Amino acid sequence: MKVVYFLFGWAMVFFLALVPGFVQSSVPTVVRWAEGAPNAVSDVKNDIKIEGLKTDDIHIFVSLAEIKETEYNRVWVQVSNHGKSPIDFNPEAAVLLKGDKAVKAENPDKAAGAIQKFGEAKSQELSSAHCTAMSYVGCQPTNAQMQVSKQVLVNANGQAEWVRNNGLKEKSITLGDEAQGAIVFRKDKKATDYILRLPIGDQVFEFPLSAQNKIPSFNY
Repeated sequence: MKVVYFLFGWAMVFFLALVPGFVQSSVPTVVRWAEGAPNAVSDVKNDIKIEGLKTDDIHIFVSLAEIKETEYNRVWVQVSNHGKSPIDFNPEAAVLLKGDKAVKAENPDKAAGAIQKFGEAKSQELSSAHCTAMSYVGCQPTNAQMQVSKQVLVNANGQAEWVRNNGLKEKSITLGDEAQGAIVFRKDKKATDYILRLPIGDQVFEFPLSAQNKIPSFNY
């Protein structure tokens, strides 16, 4: 009788393992960057801190900087596959954590469109004449206003094009290959320390990053 129960028990375990509702998904391994850790590296180039982590399968380097005169920051990411099989990588799964809140990654094409529209609206606003009841009839914007307006539009178009050309897209990274580009996030209202959480394959990489979150000033 004990043998029957034993076999029945193993049969149920095997059956439940095949049922979708009972299949347990594997928990991803979290790899955190820490100063001085043997698998962590850091460097500073052009006043921007670069942080890196290395595992047997993946080498990853990240750095955060603002996209000037826009409402966005960018995290530049370089991921290299040193493993034995392709690695799935979806940049839009990345988040910047600040306490219990998360800033989600933006679709680069949508972010580029938003940067362009913001620049167009601000350019139009700056080129509008600021007339008052005391102004003479037919007042016009000053040459300085027009110059700033044009520069704002040029800057917005340039930054939008940069995001379109450099924004990381979802891909499978094959052995010996790499993915390199920008992940875009909206700025907060003040300087903030974040934890970048970046899922790659069956691992999650975490990096401490800081952003000034400067609002557009249009000081040209």
